[in-house]
Amino acid sequence: MLRWKEKGQTMAEFALIMPVLILLLFGMTFAAFYAFRSASTDWGVFITGVATGSYNNPATEHARDNVLWPDLADRINASQNGARQVRSLITVEDSRDWIFGIRLIEAQRAATYFRLWRFYPGPPPAGGIE
Repeated sequence: MLRWKEKGQTMAEFALIMPVLILLLFGMTFAAFYAFRSASTDWGVFITGVATGSYNNPATEHARDNVLWPDLADRINASQNGARQVRSLITVEDSRDWIFGIRLIEAQRAATYFRLWRFYPGPPPAGGIE
């Protein structure tokens, strides 16, 4: 008689826990996507800075073209500060509408500074590194 009362319990438990599992799956997917986009941003800032310091414009544009997302590639700013220094940085602060009125917000900042002593022949100048 006890088994008769528990016949639909599994189906009810499944119906209660399934929305939680779906939310968990979507949350993990979005976290992984954001982590991959963030890592690609950091990599783009790094390679653009290296290209700017070593080969200047043609290599910088080639490095910028190899960033996975075009919206991130357009925001990377790399320039030489001094004779042997390069600064490469990006700032992303976006928000966009998504489904069910949810607003997705993305905020990232990355910067690298390079001292380019390796890319010049010979010892540093007599007055020190510029």
